[in-house]
Amino acid sequence: MTVAPAKSITAELRRHFAAIADVLVPEYGRLPKASDVGVADELLDRVLAARPDLTEIFVRGLQTTLGRSGREAAEHLFKQDPEAFDAVSTAAAGGYYLDPKVRELIGYPGQESIPNETPYALPSYALDGSLQRVFDRGPIYKPTPGKAMIAHPRLIGSKA
Repeated sequence: MTVAPAKSITAELRRHFAAIADVLVPEYGRLPKASDVGVADELLDRVLAARPDLTEIFVRGLQTTLGRSGREAAEHLFKQDPEAFDAVSTAAAGGYYLDPKVRELIGYPGQESIPNETPYALPSYALDGSLQRVFDRGPIYKPTPGKAMIAHPRLIGSKA
């Protein structure tokens, strides 16, 4: 798969993306719509730098819907090209939540490093019985082929 660098995304595609992003992330109360925070500009470049695997599919989705309104393009991608819709909607939401003003408005400071005095100690919820019904129920997932399930030795057979 050839990945086009974000700088090769034309101004026309950026405008089209902004229109689609405004449908996916509209203005709501005090929160601005996607284009108001520049989701099709530097924020898009940051998203695609972090997720270069989206670029080719993202560009395909925009190119195949040029000439449609933002709503028509979003609906077309949702119905006809779910892979491109996922790439476009991921870029819209990802860029939106990268904006510091948006994070401030929703009360999310971003990822924080919280020091842990005892990094190898089990948290209280693992030992106080809160998860016992989950342990008793047992696994309800399909294991990855060729991978063994690993459980913390203190939890194996624990009745907390």
